[in-house]
Amino acid sequence: MEAKIINDPIWGPIELHPLCIRIIDTPQFQRLRYIKQLGGISLVYPGACHCRFEHSIGTSYLARSLGLELQKNLAMLDEPNKPDITDKEILCLEVAGLCHDLGHGPFSHLFDQLFIPKFKKPGDQKAWEHEDATLNMLNSIFKNITWNDYLEDEDIEFIKNLIKNPDEKEQKKPSLNEKPDEKEQKKPSLNEKTDEKEQKKHCLYEKTDEKEQKKPSLYEIIANGLNKIDVDKWDYFSRDCHMLGLHHNFQCKRSIKLARVVKHGKEWHISYPKSEYYNLFDMFYTRYTLYRQAYHHPVAKAVEMMITDAFVKANKCLLFPPNKQRYQTCYLKHLSKNTYDFFGRKLEVEICWDCIKNLARVF
Repeated sequence: MEAKIINDPIWGPIELHPLCIRIIDTPQFQRLRYIKQLGGISLVYPGACHCRFEHSIGTSYLARSLGLELQKNLAMLDEPNKPDITDKEILCLEVAGLCHDLGHGPFSHLFDQLFIPKFKKPGDQKAWEHEDATLNMLNSIFKNITWNDYLEDEDIEFIKNLIKNPDEKEQKKPSLNEKPDEKEQKKPSLNEKTDEKEQKKHCLYEKTDEKEQKKPSLYEIIANGLNKIDVDKWDYFSRDCHMLGLHHNFQCKRSIKLARVVKHGKEWHISYPKSEYYNLFDMFYTRYTLYRQAYHHPVAKAVEMMITDAFVKANKCLLFPPNKQRYQTCYLKHLSKNTYDFFGRKLEVEICWDCIKNLARVF
């Protein structure tokens, strides 16, 4: 299979690696065509009908672009013990950027932020996150496509860690009802505290993955937990502003050209020169503008609450086969089978329309 070129309205021609083409052709990825990027906001901003499909491709393109730029600059850097970025790692970045949003449910964040919490049980220690579903879908994809001509087993694990940091996977928050064990709360001795301080003296944040300890900069490209400057935001800021009709001054391609891997203490992190500060300020101001004018628009929030109510009422009836008994006795059994695709377009249309069409009466 050869690489393909597609034309993106934001970034122009994008060349896709053959492995990315195989992933895009899977049902798990194709369903992103019907997952709206901005949930119910399209009912307030009619142009905001873009989907997770094109955002994922755009993020993959930016991840590859930033990885190549950092690779080139590191090769020219005359510094002992400097990290390197291999071609295989750049491919992993490209795949991770492509797959980072696989687990989103209908109407994107409406599903995990509004719908899922309504069904959280008191004893649940951790809320469901779309990253968890992303990793499950990624496992399913790699079981059904040929990938070992480009990657190895450790590369697959690296891709998962790029999408969701190992620290986040292992983090376990106690529930409100759970009482901490007194034995587990034993305070460390003074010597232990001193050792911990020495270990973390030159460490900006704790790392558990071996590759992350050696090359932390790779983990700052797609989901940057250090300063929130990453290619995922760069794509959806630019794409959302374009589709919403909002102006923005941030130029992410300039940031890519000026990005460098710089040594901070004992670690190497992605950094930017002082001349780039105002452009990065524009990035955060763009985020503020999007939240103020679109993401937290009062009418859009009201719409999403109505859609959530519709999901809650439909929850007991909209089931996947093989739950055939309840599936057949469901009061929606007269609808087509595609309606039962919980992550599909027909669900959004059929279930929510009765709530949405009353907006004129409410507002």
